[in-house]
Amino acid sequence: MYLGLHLDKVESILKNKKYTIKTIKGKKDSDKLTVPRVIKSTQKGDSIELIVTYFSDSK
Repeated sequence: MYLGLHLDKVESILKNKKYTIKTIKGKKDSDKLTVPRVIKSTQKGDSIELIVTYFSDSK
């Protein structure tokens, strides 16, 4: 449901729910990777765990 969405968008959807964010960030080209997107979401009890990684801005 949240896969591929920008982290800000997901946080606005989940504003009244419990959630945690885990970030995966590589070292290569980290200055170009500026857009946080959800790549996995998992229900953990009464909370949602979001796995986020950064992508380049492809404008």
